[in-house]
Amino acid sequence: MSEEMEKISSLYDEMCSIAGPENVTKEEAARRSYTRGPFMGIGGGGRGKTPGIVVRPGSTEEISEIVKLANRTKTPIVPKGGSGAVATFPPVYVGTDENILIDTTRMNRILEINEEYMTVKAECGVILSNLQADVKEKGFHIYTVDTPVHMDTLGGVLSGFVGGGEPSDLATSGTMNNYLLGLKVVLPNGEIIETGGGPGTNIHQERILHREAGSPDITGLFVADGGAFGIKTEATFSIHPYPPVYVPGIYNMGSDESMWKAFNELARTDPYAYTRLLAFREQGGDWFFIYVIRGYSEEETAAKKKVLDKICQSHGGKAAGPGHDGFKIANMFSTHRLGQQVLPTSSAMTFFGEALVPRPVSLDYVRDLNALIDEKLGDLNFYKRVDFTLPYLRATTISGVLLYFSKEHSREEVSKRIYKDTYKEQHRLMSEKHGGWVETMQGESAALGASAWSPSYKAFMRSLKKTLDPNNILMPGLWRI
Repeated sequence: MSEEMEKISSLYDEMCSIAGPENVTKEEAARRSYTRGPFMGIGGGGRGKTPGIVVRPGSTEEISEIVKLANRTKTPIVPKGGSGAVATFPPVYVGTDENILIDTTRMNRILEINEEYMTVKAECGVILSNLQADVKEKGFHIYTVDTPVHMDTLGGVLSGFVGGGEPSDLATSGTMNNYLLGLKVVLPNGEIIETGGGPGTNIHQERILHREAGSPDITGLFVADGGAFGIKTEATFSIHPYPPVYVPGIYNMGSDESMWKAFNELARTDPYAYTRLLAFREQGGDWFFIYVIRGYSEEETAAKKKVLDKICQSHGGKAAGPGHDGFKIANMFSTHRLGQQVLPTSSAMTFFGEALVPRPVSLDYVRDLNALIDEKLGDLNFYKRVDFTLPYLRATTISGVLLYFSKEHSREEVSKRIYKDTYKEQHRLMSEKHGGWVETMQGESAALGASAWSPSYKAFMRSLKKTLDPNNILMPGLWRI
């Protein structure tokens, strides 16, 4: 038996004693199933590194023991949630072939919905749609990712996608991170801490009630860390009364100029006249706004709609009638399902160059993306091509191009072409030319994002990682710094 296989066998036996043999595997088929998620458009159709062993712990204490074991044996760990990665994961350059992959999805309990304090506490392996449904059943609302809400775990989105995913209300709510009060985390040395204003910072308090009370805001250290600073096992969020009134609508805004003037005025208006706002156009066509206004009364939503109508109409916007196709999109309440109606007649769909960019340069960025598409992918046939931008609070937008390819091109062909011909150029446009940021802190996206860090910031992050993780156990090499 090789030295590597002897080590895996030894780890297997010890992990079986920690998590139970039914929750540990070293079978190749099972291990390879963890190397490819459902969203491989950016990853070029490739697979991530195959872990040496997979374990599905059932408690924070079990994860702590596994991390301590990994430190004793100097074995890298890759924590994983619901597999909703948009990049190759685990990335091929992280760790070794002996990686321990910790699948957190057994830890899926909702521990408490406290109606008096208006908080929810859940294990970080919970699927967000389940968390959302249970909170709603109590009459409350929690901001969760727009999609894939039926796949993403709580810990996964806090670790990877703009620090907490993109809720449907991203335009005005920001990410889940804005509502995060505190975490329970297994540190890279196996120690367990609780962050936030609760039992970790006041041993006489049993609940997490604030984010920063009693100490610096350590919670933020573990948000968007790609799983490199600790393994999140429990999270506490603020929740809000569920708003029962929804008003969707659509405006034809015409040209770039008229749409952009209205977009900027809406983004600057306080309070927000909308809850969700998406600007989109099919190539060569007019710009449209899709909006949703949420509220607690008809009077509240009517007042907001009056402001929105005035702004849109003052810039030449025309409200579309109930029969307009755009209402099909608005009724989905999901910006990320914009082209779902075309999927039956196309082979692949990708969010091309989707990035977080400064609001003033958003349309310039989209134009540059389209020029890149023409140059590098112009020989492919597109079923639909849709420019989009939506405000992320006031200063930035999420912008990009949605591409739907003709059925003559296979999904695999499309993803490989995009990855080979445009991936790094997309990042150059977003990061270098327009001063923007990648949305994902996972896989190769994390390394590309870190490539834009300043020298002093890189040095700080290296120092921080070394202090927290002296044996370089958790996601080693994630940022390639």
